[in-house]
Parts: sequence; structure tokens; C-alpha cells
Amino acid sequence: MPDKFYSWPDFEAEHEDRDHKGISALHKKLEPYLLRRVKKDVEKSLPAKVEQILRVDMTAQQKQYYKWILTRNYQELSKGVKGSINGFVNLIMELKKCCNHCSLVRQYDDIEADAQSRLQQLLKSSGKLILLDKLLCRLKETGHRVLIFSQMVMMLDILQEYMSLRRFNTQRLDGSMRADLRKQALDHFNAPNSSDFCFLLSTRAGGLGINLATADTVIIFDSDWNPQNDLQAMSRAHRIGQKKQVNIYRFVTKASVEEEIVERAKKKLVLDHLVIQRMDTTGKTLI
Repeated sequence: MPDKFYSWPDFEAEHEDRDHKGISALHKKLEPYLLRRVKKDVEKSLPAKVEQILRVDMTAQQKQYYKWILTRNYQELSKGVKGSINGFVNLIMELKKCCNHCSLVRQYDDIEADAQSRLQQLLKSSGKLILLDKLLCRLKETGHRVLIFSQMVMMLDILQEYMSLRRFNTQRLDGSMRADLRKQALDHFNAPNSSDFCFLLSTRAGGLGINLATADTVIIFDSDWNPQNDLQAMSRAHRIGQKKQVNIYRFVTKASVEEEIVERAKKKLVLDHLVIQRMDTTGKTLI
């Protein structure tokens, strides 16, 4: 709306105060253009959604690779803000890969042929996978069904191999799948008395327009810079039709770039709460 909000510096200066008066003034300006409908207004009996952040230690192998990535890129890092933006973005992506699994950074020299040995090989390369293994075994024993989201398709490949080694019945959805195969996977998982235990999804491809309320547990394997993408992913299970409390587990690698990603996401959600969530569905400010 350039005719209404024509200058970003002027808009920012006018609404830089975050006190109640300043926020109310911003809400009044947005009111004619904002119409919100939220789940709690439509479905009063929707069960609770509980999120837990699980901080994970790196394995010895991950620590070695993480240090190697930083050392290799020391000259680029030492340039600070004068360095290449693309180079910095690529570095962040390499660090995120290392936080997920070592084989995303460097392939194995030798792949174990024996199933049990291969499982152990996968586990020792990722602190997150070790935690996931313990968590899934407990969830399966207690009758839960799980959605696992990752931004990396190659990480989904590793998770799919892990599921096969553990003999967990699994479906998968990512951006490379045809529409008919997506529907087939969704129908199979949601079918009455389905034997599927887990559904692997890419955060972007599986975050919108699908209903997986037959699951009651969501695992965010790696967080998005944009917290709204993760919230959309959670809503695949926490939606109208859900009968159970939805438990969400967010994996965050300790002492890594992932902690910064989560902190920045929190700040974005604070702004979202002040500007959007404190308005009711008519646009009025909630005290």
C-alpha cells in the first residue's frame, strides 16, 4: 500500500516506540487492512500445543568437523562486515549441515555393510540422531505418531535410511515428489489403523496445505531463520480435528550457529506478538 505507507524511514520513526500507546497507534493504522481468523476462535476444544527445546551436544566427530569448517574459513570470517555476503551465507549453511549430520559435510570413506554396524555409524555422526533414536523408541512404545521436519532433503535421506534400519514404518514428503505420490503418502499415513509411525517432511514443502492431525508429536530437526515456517509445520498436526495434546520437540545443537538462529527467531516472534497477535480478529488492541 504505497499510497498509505509510502516511506519506510518515516514509518519506522513514527512507530519506533514500543510502549502501549505506540503499539495501539500502529494497530489503529493497520486495522482497516488486517482481517484475522485464528484456530481458537473456530475450534474452542482444540487441545493444547506444548513446545520443548532440546539442546543437543555434538558428537566428537561433529566437533572436529565444525572446528575444521571454521578454521578453513578463518580469512573470510576475519573480514567481518567487509567480507562476501554469499561466502558468509555458504559458511552458515555448512555449519548447519554439520549440526545435523557429519555426512552432509563429508561422505563416509567406507559404508558399513552390516545393518547394525551401519546404524551405529549413522548415530555416532550426529548428536541429534542419537537423541532422536532414544526419543522415537520411547514414543513408539507409548503409541504416539510422529512428524519430523527438516529443511535439508539430504538429511531426510539419512533419516529415511535410519528409519529403515530401525524398521519403523515411514512415509515421506518433499518438494521433488509428484502430486499423486504426495496424496498417496498422506492417505496412507492418515488411513484408519495405519501402521505408519513416522512421516518425514521438508519444512517448506510440507508446511502448508496438508492435514496430518492423526499424528500427535512434531519434531523440528533443524530450525528455520523464519519462525513462521516452523509454526506452519507445527500446524500440520495442531489443527482442527486433533483430539490429543500435540507435543513439539525442537532440536538445537549446543554452542553452535543454531543457537543464534533460535534467538533471532524469538526476537522476530516478539515483534509478531506486539504488532499482530495483540490485535483481536477485529483489529482492536488486546490489553
